Amino acid sequence: MERFNPLSKSLDNEPNEGILLSQLSTIFWILLVYIGAVVLQNIQQPTFLSSLIFSLILGSHAVLYFFSSSMFLGKAWYYFFVQASLLFISAFLLPKGSPVVLIGLLPVLIAQSIIVLSSKLKAILFFIVSYGLYCVAMAINYGASELPMFIPIFFVILLIIIVYTVSYNRQVRARERMEFYLQQLEMAYQKVEELTLLNERQRMARDLHDTLAQGLAGLIMQLEAVSIHINNGNVARSNEIIHHAMQQARKTLKGARTVIDNLRTEVSEDADFQGAVLKEIKKFEEITGIHVEKEIDQVYSFSNLSMEYGIYIIRESLNNIMKHSRADQVRIKIKSKDGQLYMEVTDNGIGFSTKNVGKQTGKYGLIGLQERVRLVRGKITIESIPGKGTKLIITVPMEQGA
Repeated sequence: MERFNPLSKSLDNEPNEGILLSQLSTIFWILLVYIGAVVLQNIQQPTFLSSLIFSLILGSHAVLYFFSSSMFLGKAWYYFFVQASLLFISAFLLPKGSPVVLIGLLPVLIAQSIIVLSSKLKAILFFIVSYGLYCVAMAINYGASELPMFIPIFFVILLIIIVYTVSYNRQVRARERMEFYLQQLEMAYQKVEELTLLNERQRMARDLHDTLAQGLAGLIMQLEAVSIHINNGNVARSNEIIHHAMQQARKTLKGARTVIDNLRTEVSEDADFQGAVLKEIKKFEEITGIHVEKEIDQVYSFSNLSMEYGIYIIRESLNNIMKHSRADQVRIKIKSKDGQLYMEVTDNGIGFSTKNVGKQTGKYGLIGLQERVRLVRGKITIESIPGKGTKLIITVPMEQGA
Protein backbone atom coordinates (compact mmCIF):
# COMPACT_ATOMS: atom_id res chain seq x y z
CA MET A 1 0.00 0.00 0.00
CA GLU A 2 1.24 3.49 -0.84
CA ARG A 3 2.83 5.39 2.02
CA PHE A 4 1.00 8.74 2.27
CA ASN A 5 3.02 11.86 2.94
CA PRO A 6 1.74 15.40 2.34
CA LEU A 7 4.95 16.43 0.60
CA SER A 8 6.08 13.25 -1.11
CA LYS A 9 4.81 10.07 -2.70
CA SER A 10 8.06 8.28 -1.90
CA LEU A 11 7.76 4.61 -1.03
CA ASP A 12 10.87 4.80 1.11
CA ASN A 13 10.09 3.94 4.74
CA GLU A 14 13.17 5.67 6.09
CA PRO A 15 12.77 9.29 7.25
CA ASN A 16 14.07 11.75 4.70
CA GLU A 17 16.00 14.69 6.12
CA GLY A 18 14.68 17.05 3.46
CA ILE A 19 11.05 16.08 4.12
CA LEU A 20 11.56 16.39 7.88
CA LEU A 21 12.97 19.89 7.44
CA SER A 22 9.99 20.85 5.28
CA GLN A 23 7.57 19.44 7.85
CA LEU A 24 9.20 21.42 10.64
CA SER A 25 9.07 24.56 8.48
CA THR A 26 5.35 24.02 7.89
CA ILE A 27 4.75 23.46 11.62
CA PHE A 28 6.53 26.77 12.28
CA TRP A 29 4.31 28.44 9.67
CA ILE A 30 1.20 27.01 11.37
CA LEU A 31 2.47 28.48 14.65
CA LEU A 32 2.85 31.92 13.05
CA VAL A 33 -0.66 31.70 11.59
CA TYR A 34 -2.00 30.70 15.01
CA ILE A 35 -0.36 33.68 16.70
CA GLY A 36 -1.57 36.07 13.99
CA ALA A 37 -5.17 34.81 14.15
CA VAL A 38 -5.36 34.94 17.96
CA VAL A 39 -3.86 38.43 18.11
CA LEU A 40 -6.14 39.77 15.36
CA GLN A 41 -9.24 38.26 17.00
CA ASN A 42 -8.47 39.47 20.52
CA ILE A 43 -7.62 42.98 19.36
CA GLN A 44 -11.03 43.40 17.75
CA GLN A 45 -13.22 41.04 19.80
CA PRO A 46 -11.60 39.16 22.74
CA THR A 47 -13.00 35.66 23.35
CA PHE A 48 -11.17 33.33 25.73
CA LEU A 49 -13.22 30.14 25.26
CA SER A 50 -13.20 30.34 21.47
CA SER A 51 -9.46 31.04 21.51
CA LEU A 52 -8.90 27.97 23.69
CA ILE A 53 -10.92 25.70 21.39
CA PHE A 54 -9.19 27.28 18.38
CA SER A 55 -5.81 26.44 19.95
CA LEU A 56 -6.81 22.79 20.35
CA ILE A 57 -8.11 22.56 16.78
CA LEU A 58 -5.06 24.19 15.19
CA GLY A 59 -2.82 22.03 17.37
CA SER A 60 -4.66 18.97 16.07
CA HIS A 61 -4.17 20.29 12.53
CA ALA A 62 -0.40 20.49 13.09
CA VAL A 63 -0.22 17.03 14.70
CA LEU A 64 -2.21 15.42 11.89
CA TYR A 65 0.08 17.06 9.36
CA PHE A 66 3.27 15.86 11.05
CA PHE A 67 2.07 12.26 11.51
CA SER A 68 0.06 12.02 8.31
CA SER A 69 2.28 9.29 6.82
CA SER A 70 1.41 6.86 9.63
CA MET A 71 -2.12 7.97 10.55
CA PHE A 72 -3.53 8.20 7.02
CA LEU A 73 -1.60 5.43 5.29
CA GLY A 74 -3.02 5.16 1.77
CA LYS A 75 -6.03 7.34 2.70
CA ALA A 76 -5.19 10.77 1.32
CA TRP A 77 -8.82 11.80 0.87
CA TYR A 78 -9.52 11.31 4.60
CA TYR A 79 -6.54 13.47 5.45
CA PHE A 80 -7.62 16.39 3.25
CA PHE A 81 -11.25 16.15 4.38
CA VAL A 82 -10.30 16.21 8.07
CA GLN A 83 -7.72 18.97 7.68
CA ALA A 84 -10.02 21.20 5.61
CA SER A 85 -12.84 20.68 8.13
CA LEU A 86 -10.56 21.73 10.99
CA LEU A 87 -9.54 24.90 9.14
CA PHE A 88 -13.11 25.98 8.38
CA ILE A 89 -14.27 25.22 11.94
CA SER A 90 -11.41 27.31 13.30
CA ALA A 91 -12.34 30.13 10.89
CA PHE A 92 -15.80 30.38 12.47
CA LEU A 93 -14.42 30.10 16.02
CA LEU A 94 -12.30 33.23 15.45
CA PRO A 95 -14.18 35.14 12.75
CA LYS A 96 -11.94 38.22 12.96
CA GLY A 97 -8.86 36.02 12.62
CA SER A 98 -10.31 33.84 9.87
CA PRO A 99 -8.49 35.64 7.00
CA VAL A 100 -5.16 34.76 8.60
CA VAL A 101 -6.18 31.12 9.07
CA LEU A 102 -7.73 30.51 5.65
CA ILE A 103 -5.32 32.61 3.58
CA GLY A 104 -2.34 31.26 5.52
CA LEU A 105 -3.15 27.54 5.69
CA LEU A 106 -5.72 26.68 3.03
CA PRO A 107 -3.28 27.32 0.12
CA VAL A 108 -0.79 25.01 1.84
CA LEU A 109 -3.42 22.27 1.96
CA ILE A 110 -4.35 22.82 -1.70
CA ALA A 111 -0.68 22.68 -2.74
CA GLN A 112 -0.31 19.39 -0.86
CA SER A 113 -3.32 17.95 -2.68
CA ILE A 114 -1.74 18.80 -6.05
CA ILE A 115 1.39 16.84 -5.07
CA VAL A 116 -0.20 13.90 -3.27
CA LEU A 117 -3.44 13.12 -5.09
CA SER A 118 -2.73 10.83 -8.02
CA SER A 119 -5.59 12.21 -10.12
CA LYS A 120 -5.53 15.78 -11.41
CA LEU A 121 -9.32 15.71 -11.43
CA LYS A 122 -9.36 15.00 -7.67
CA ALA A 123 -6.95 17.86 -7.02
CA ILE A 124 -9.07 20.25 -9.11
CA LEU A 125 -12.22 19.11 -7.29
CA PHE A 126 -10.56 19.68 -3.91
CA PHE A 127 -9.49 23.17 -5.01
CA ILE A 128 -13.01 24.08 -6.21
CA VAL A 129 -14.62 22.89 -2.95
CA SER A 130 -11.99 24.62 -0.82
CA TYR A 131 -12.24 27.86 -2.78
CA GLY A 132 -16.04 27.81 -2.56
CA LEU A 133 -15.99 27.27 1.20
CA TYR A 134 -13.36 30.01 1.55
CA CYS A 135 -15.64 32.48 -0.22
CA VAL A 136 -18.58 31.41 1.98
CA ALA A 137 -16.54 31.79 5.17
CA MET A 138 -15.24 35.24 4.18
CA ALA A 139 -18.74 36.36 3.15
CA ILE A 140 -20.21 35.22 6.49
CA ASN A 141 -17.44 36.67 8.65
CA TYR A 142 -16.78 39.93 6.77
CA GLY A 143 -19.64 40.30 4.32
CA ALA A 144 -19.89 39.60 0.60
CA SER A 145 -18.78 43.14 -0.18
CA GLU A 146 -15.29 42.33 1.11
CA LEU A 147 -14.76 39.34 -1.19
CA PRO A 148 -13.12 41.39 -4.01
CA MET A 149 -10.36 42.20 -1.51
CA PHE A 150 -9.88 38.71 -0.04
CA ILE A 151 -10.03 36.70 -3.27
CA PRO A 152 -6.93 38.25 -4.97
CA ILE A 153 -4.93 37.90 -1.75
CA PHE A 154 -5.93 34.25 -1.56
CA PHE A 155 -4.82 33.55 -5.13
CA VAL A 156 -1.50 35.35 -4.74
CA ILE A 157 -0.64 33.34 -1.63
CA LEU A 158 -1.90 30.15 -3.30
CA LEU A 159 0.29 30.74 -6.37
CA ILE A 160 3.40 31.38 -4.26
CA ILE A 161 2.87 28.27 -2.14
CA ILE A 162 2.09 26.03 -5.12
CA VAL A 163 5.23 27.15 -6.97
CA TYR A 164 7.36 26.57 -3.88
CA THR A 165 5.80 23.19 -3.07
CA VAL A 166 6.04 21.85 -6.63
CA SER A 167 9.64 23.04 -6.93
CA TYR A 168 10.60 21.51 -3.60
CA ASN A 169 8.85 18.24 -4.42
CA ARG A 170 10.81 18.02 -7.68
CA GLN A 171 14.03 18.44 -5.72
CA VAL A 172 12.97 15.68 -3.34
CA ARG A 173 12.09 13.39 -6.25
CA ALA A 174 15.43 14.18 -7.93
CA ARG A 175 17.26 13.36 -4.71
CA GLU A 176 15.36 10.10 -4.34
CA ARG A 177 16.17 9.15 -7.93
CA MET A 178 19.83 10.00 -7.36
CA GLU A 179 19.92 7.86 -4.20
CA PHE A 180 18.24 5.02 -6.10
CA TYR A 181 20.75 5.21 -8.95
CA LEU A 182 23.62 5.35 -6.46
CA GLN A 183 22.28 2.21 -4.78
CA GLN A 184 22.02 0.51 -8.16
CA LEU A 185 25.58 1.54 -9.01
CA GLU A 186 26.81 0.24 -5.67
CA MET A 187 25.03 -3.07 -6.23
CA ALA A 188 26.51 -3.29 -9.73
CA TYR A 189 29.97 -2.52 -8.38
CA GLN A 190 29.64 -5.22 -5.72
CA LYS A 191 28.50 -7.65 -8.41
CA VAL A 192 31.57 -6.78 -10.48
CA GLU A 193 33.73 -7.42 -7.43
CA GLU A 194 32.11 -10.82 -6.91
CA LEU A 195 32.55 -11.73 -10.57
CA THR A 196 36.15 -10.53 -10.48
CA LEU A 197 36.93 -12.73 -7.50
CA LEU A 198 35.11 -15.64 -9.14
CA ASN A 199 37.10 -15.18 -12.34
CA GLU A 200 40.28 -15.02 -10.30
CA ARG A 201 39.53 -18.35 -8.63
CA GLN A 202 38.62 -19.86 -11.98
CA ARG A 203 41.97 -18.69 -13.32
CA MET A 204 43.68 -20.35 -10.35
CA ALA A 205 41.77 -23.53 -11.07
CA ARG A 206 43.00 -23.41 -14.67
CA ASP A 207 46.54 -22.86 -13.39
CA LEU A 208 46.19 -25.95 -11.22
CA HIS A 209 44.98 -27.96 -14.18
CA ASP A 210 47.82 -26.71 -16.36
CA THR A 211 50.42 -27.36 -13.66
CA LEU A 212 49.31 -30.94 -13.05
CA ALA A 213 48.67 -31.70 -16.73
CA GLN A 214 52.07 -30.48 -17.87
CA GLY A 215 53.88 -32.10 -14.95
CA LEU A 216 52.18 -35.46 -15.33
CA ALA A 217 52.69 -35.45 -19.10
CA GLY A 218 56.40 -34.95 -18.53
CA LEU A 219 56.52 -37.74 -15.95
CA ILE A 220 54.74 -40.15 -18.30
CA MET A 221 57.25 -39.43 -21.07
CA GLN A 222 60.16 -40.01 -18.68
CA LEU A 223 58.67 -43.26 -17.38
CA GLU A 224 58.21 -44.47 -20.97
CA ALA A 225 61.87 -43.66 -21.60
CA VAL A 226 62.85 -45.59 -18.44
CA SER A 227 60.88 -48.60 -19.69
CA ILE A 228 62.74 -48.52 -23.02
CA HIS A 229 66.16 -48.23 -21.36
CA ILE A 230 65.39 -51.09 -18.95
CA ASN A 231 64.37 -53.31 -21.85
CA ASN A 232 67.67 -52.43 -23.53
CA GLY A 233 69.61 -53.19 -20.33
CA ASN A 234 70.73 -49.59 -19.84
CA VAL A 235 70.27 -49.49 -16.05
CA ALA A 236 72.51 -46.46 -15.43
CA ARG A 237 70.55 -44.30 -17.85
CA SER A 238 67.29 -45.58 -16.38
CA ASN A 239 68.37 -44.57 -12.85
CA GLU A 240 69.37 -41.14 -14.14
CA ILE A 241 65.97 -40.59 -15.73
CA ILE A 242 64.19 -41.87 -12.61
CA HIS A 243 66.14 -39.42 -10.45
CA HIS A 244 65.20 -36.58 -12.82
CA ALA A 245 61.55 -37.73 -12.79
CA MET A 246 61.50 -37.62 -8.98
CA GLN A 247 62.72 -34.04 -9.07
CA GLN A 248 60.09 -33.19 -11.67
CA ALA A 249 57.38 -34.82 -9.53
CA ARG A 250 58.41 -32.77 -6.48
CA LYS A 251 58.39 -29.59 -8.56
CA THR A 252 54.94 -30.39 -9.95
CA LEU A 253 53.61 -31.17 -6.46
CA LYS A 254 54.99 -27.89 -5.12
CA GLY A 255 53.37 -25.95 -7.97
CA ALA A 256 50.04 -27.68 -7.37
CA ARG A 257 50.19 -26.89 -3.67
CA THR A 258 50.90 -23.24 -4.43
CA VAL A 259 47.83 -22.97 -6.65
CA ILE A 260 45.71 -24.80 -4.07
CA ASP A 261 46.88 -22.40 -1.37
CA ASN A 262 45.84 -19.51 -3.61
CA LEU A 263 42.41 -21.07 -4.08
CA ARG A 264 42.01 -21.47 -0.34
CA THR A 265 43.03 -17.89 0.45
CA GLU A 266 40.06 -16.11 1.98
CA VAL A 267 40.21 -12.91 3.98
CA SER A 268 37.98 -12.79 7.03
CA GLU A 269 36.78 -9.60 8.68
CA ASP A 270 39.32 -9.94 11.52
CA ALA A 271 42.21 -11.03 9.29
CA ASP A 272 45.67 -9.62 10.01
CA PHE A 273 47.14 -8.14 6.85
CA GLN A 274 50.61 -7.83 8.33
CA GLY A 275 50.54 -11.46 9.47
CA ALA A 276 49.35 -12.65 6.06
CA VAL A 277 52.16 -10.76 4.31
CA LEU A 278 54.77 -12.15 6.72
CA LYS A 279 53.43 -15.64 5.99
CA GLU A 280 53.93 -15.09 2.25
CA ILE A 281 57.45 -13.79 2.87
CA LYS A 282 58.32 -16.78 5.06
CA LYS A 283 57.06 -19.16 2.38
CA PHE A 284 59.22 -17.37 -0.20
CA GLU A 285 62.30 -17.53 2.04
CA GLU A 286 61.82 -21.26 2.70
CA ILE A 287 61.54 -22.05 -1.01
CA THR A 288 64.33 -19.81 -2.32
CA GLY A 289 66.65 -19.45 0.65
CA ILE A 290 66.70 -15.69 -0.01
CA HIS A 291 66.40 -13.45 3.04
CA VAL A 292 63.82 -10.70 2.60
CA GLU A 293 64.53 -7.34 4.20
CA LYS A 294 61.15 -6.05 5.32
CA GLU A 295 59.62 -2.90 6.73
CA ILE A 296 55.91 -3.53 7.29
CA ASP A 297 53.64 -1.23 9.27
CA GLN A 298 50.51 -2.49 11.00
CA VAL A 299 47.53 -1.64 8.79
CA TYR A 300 44.06 -0.85 10.14
CA SER A 301 40.67 0.05 8.59
CA PHE A 302 41.40 -2.19 5.64
CA SER A 303 38.50 -3.50 3.54
CA ASN A 304 38.35 -7.22 2.76
CA LEU A 305 38.62 -6.66 -0.98
CA SER A 306 41.67 -4.41 -0.74
CA MET A 307 43.27 -6.78 1.78
CA GLU A 308 42.77 -9.78 -0.47
CA TYR A 309 44.24 -7.99 -3.45
CA GLY A 310 47.07 -6.59 -1.35
CA ILE A 311 48.07 -10.10 -0.26
CA TYR A 312 47.78 -11.30 -3.86
CA ILE A 313 50.01 -8.48 -5.09
CA ILE A 314 52.75 -9.34 -2.57
CA ARG A 315 52.49 -13.06 -3.37
CA GLU A 316 52.62 -12.53 -7.14
CA SER A 317 55.52 -10.09 -6.82
CA LEU A 318 57.51 -12.68 -4.87
CA ASN A 319 56.56 -15.39 -7.38
CA ASN A 320 57.88 -13.24 -10.22
CA ILE A 321 61.15 -12.71 -8.35
CA MET A 322 61.45 -16.44 -7.67
CA LYS A 323 60.73 -17.45 -11.28
CA HIS A 324 62.48 -14.79 -13.32
CA SER A 325 64.71 -12.31 -11.49
CA ARG A 326 67.67 -14.48 -10.33
CA ALA A 327 67.95 -12.12 -7.38
CA ASP A 328 69.67 -12.79 -4.06
CA GLN A 329 68.43 -9.66 -2.30
CA VAL A 330 64.79 -8.68 -1.84
CA ARG A 331 63.29 -5.78 0.07
CA ILE A 332 59.60 -5.21 0.88
CA LYS A 333 58.22 -1.99 2.33
CA ILE A 334 54.56 -1.57 3.29
CA LYS A 335 52.96 1.41 4.99
CA SER A 336 49.62 3.23 5.08
CA LYS A 337 49.02 6.95 4.78
CA ASP A 338 46.00 9.15 4.03
CA GLY A 339 43.73 6.19 3.26
CA GLN A 340 46.23 4.67 0.81
CA LEU A 341 48.25 1.47 1.15
CA TYR A 342 51.79 1.91 -0.16
CA MET A 343 53.73 -1.22 -1.18
CA GLU A 344 57.26 -1.33 -2.54
CA VAL A 345 58.97 -4.56 -3.67
CA THR A 346 62.62 -4.32 -4.77
CA ASP A 347 65.11 -6.96 -5.97
CA ASN A 348 68.66 -6.94 -7.34
CA GLY A 349 67.94 -9.41 -10.12
CA ILE A 350 68.64 -9.32 -13.82
CA GLY A 351 65.99 -6.70 -14.51
CA PHE A 352 64.34 -6.11 -17.88
CA SER A 353 63.18 -3.39 -20.20
CA THR A 354 59.79 -2.10 -19.08
CA LYS A 355 58.92 -1.44 -22.73
CA ASN A 356 58.76 -5.20 -23.26
CA VAL A 357 56.18 -5.94 -20.54
CA GLY A 358 53.59 -8.21 -22.15
CA LYS A 359 55.69 -8.71 -25.29
CA GLN A 360 57.95 -11.49 -24.08
CA THR A 361 57.67 -14.66 -22.05
CA GLY A 362 57.90 -14.23 -18.30
CA LYS A 363 56.24 -10.81 -18.05
CA TYR A 364 52.62 -11.93 -17.97
CA GLY A 365 52.72 -12.02 -14.17
CA LEU A 366 53.36 -8.29 -14.24
CA ILE A 367 50.37 -7.81 -16.53
CA GLY A 368 48.26 -9.72 -14.00
CA LEU A 369 49.52 -7.41 -11.26
CA GLN A 370 48.62 -4.36 -13.32
CA GLU A 371 45.11 -5.71 -13.92
CA ARG A 372 44.47 -6.41 -10.25
CA VAL A 373 45.80 -3.05 -9.12
CA ARG A 374 43.50 -1.40 -11.65
CA LEU A 375 40.50 -3.38 -10.32
CA VAL A 376 40.90 -1.77 -6.89
CA ARG A 377 41.48 1.69 -8.44
CA GLY A 378 45.14 1.64 -7.49
CA LYS A 379 48.34 2.64 -9.24
CA ILE A 380 51.43 0.59 -10.10
CA THR A 381 54.83 1.82 -11.22
CA ILE A 382 57.41 -0.61 -12.61
CA GLU A 383 61.03 0.54 -12.50
CA SER A 384 63.56 -1.85 -14.02
CA ILE A 385 66.83 -1.68 -15.94
CA PRO A 386 68.45 -4.77 -17.48
CA GLY A 387 71.17 -5.98 -15.12
CA LYS A 388 70.18 -3.60 -12.31
CA GLY A 389 67.13 -5.17 -10.70
CA THR A 390 63.47 -4.25 -10.46
CA LYS A 391 61.30 -2.10 -8.22
CA LEU A 392 57.50 -2.29 -8.03
CA ILE A 393 55.68 0.64 -6.39
CA ILE A 394 51.98 0.02 -5.76
CA THR A 395 49.36 2.21 -4.06
CA VAL A 396 45.77 1.08 -3.51
CA PRO A 397 42.84 2.66 -1.63
CA MET A 398 42.27 1.00 1.73
CA GLU A 399 38.47 1.37 1.63
CA GLN A 400 36.77 -0.61 -1.17
CA GLY A 401 33.75 -2.08 0.67
CA ALA A 402 33.66 -5.25 2.68
